[in-house]
Amino acid sequence: MKRFWDPGISRTILLVLAVMTFVIAVYQTLVVGNMEGLYQNYWLFMLSFGLVIGLRYLRQRDKVAAAEAEAARKTAEAATRKPAKKQPKNKR
Repeated sequence: MKRFWDPGISRTILLVLAVMTFVIAVYQTLVVGNMEGLYQNYWLFMLSFGLVIGLRYLRQRDKVAAAEAEAARKTAEAATRKPAKKQPKNKR
């Protein structure tokens, strides 16, 4: 199946949304003031942190996949190599 966009753009969009919701939440909290502003915008903070957690999950999943691919490549490379010939021992 053909992808609509590059996989890296989804991580960029998640980062932008996380930063944007965090900035909006901070601004709204400062406008309202006191703890009441924090209570009203708690959901924005949690949305922002949820997006950051999702972003970290995607990055970790990509890192694990890359490590597995590297290990498989090294295993395949080692299997295709011919074993080295043993040197005869010198008898004196």
